Formats: sequence, C-alpha cells, structure tokens
Amino acid sequence: MSTPQRIKEARMKAHQEQKAKRRREKLFASSKKPSGFEVYVPPRRYIRETPDYPSVTSTGQTNCEKKDSTQYSGDYLVGIATMHKSNAVPVGRDDNPTNYSTMRRN
Repeated sequence: MSTPQRIKEARMKAHQEQKAKRRREKLFASSKKPSGFEVYVPPRRYIRETPDYPSVTSTGQTNCEKKDSTQYSGDYLVGIATMHKSNAVPVGRDDNPTNYSTMRRN
C-alpha cells in the first residue's frame, strides 16, 4: 500500500518549515551585535623613505648658465610657405613662392 496524499503533503509542509527555520537561524546567527563599544584605531600609514640628493648649487658649482638663443643670420631663406595643412616649408632666395601656393591648392 502507498502513503495517502494528505500524509505526504503534511510531511512536505513540515520539511519546508524546517528548512526555512534553519535558513533563518543561519541568517541571524552570523549577525551578532557587538556587546560593547570599540574604539576605532586607524591602521598605521605607510610612509616611503626618500633619499636626499643635494642640488648642484648647494655644492658651490655654477654650471647652469642660460643658453644664447639661436637665430638665423643668413640671407638665403626668404620666408616660410605652407604646403599641406600645417606643413611648413622654407622658401629659398631662388625659389618662386607661387609654386608653393599652387601645390597647396592641387
């Protein structure tokens, strides 16, 4: 003979209730409230040790003079032409600047 349906349903219901009870106990058991107040102590910060390198001027040497600016002093270059977008091309004395302007538009 087999077990009646009402007994099976009662057994299944009891099993589900036990499962839910175990789940609730597990959930509330892990979240225990602290018994007393604990003072927060922050962790110790890491401070990197950097070596001290003396500068050149502190040793008495003065080799840090300003460079003279370089400037073109010849007479060959007449100007600067733009070929394509921002491509600057030097224009010499014997060159015709109109050649550069027609190249730009072609």
